[in-house]
Amino acid sequence: MLIIGEKINGTRSQVAKAITERDKDYIQDLARRQAEAGAHYLDVNAGTKPDLEPDALVWLVRVVQEVVDVPLCLDSVNPKALGAAIDHVEQTPMINSISGEKRRLEGVLPLPSKHGCPVIALALDDRGIPKTTEDRLAIVRQVIHETDKAGIVHEKLFIDPLVIAIATDT
Repeated sequence: MLIIGEKINGTRSQVAKAITERDKDYIQDLARRQAEAGAHYLDVNAGTKPDLEPDALVWLVRVVQEVVDVPLCLDSVNPKALGAAIDHVEQTPMINSISGEKRRLEGVLPLPSKHGCPVIALALDDRGIPKTTEDRLAIVRQVIHETDKAGIVHEKLFIDPLVIAIATDT
């Protein structure tokens, strides 16, 4: 099992503020605490406006790498942000994420293929998150087919089935 620290996420209000203000100390404290807690990867997500995200994600990568020696998990739906950030990582990153969505397969899949990165694949497609296990498995099979074509070995593919809490949608 891999532990991925996910506190450095620009969708969290305090992190968004730290990214906007370039509050290096706040981000580095989050990075240190997650590394000390045993995270195998630190997820970095700029979560900002698409036009600002490439610069913000590169800034996060640099700031986090100054204080920890843990590989990063680059988290964005924006291929430009991922492409910008991947050029600044010191260790092979994980990419978060691809899915059965056409835009992610076309925009994001080339990055782990080109750079030999591990990649997280979500069990969803252009229709959203399926309600049935069978439909999720069908999407996963399609994603595996696409990653096989892209030359990504199965050992570098991590499937996120997007398990939903039992109390959700009741």
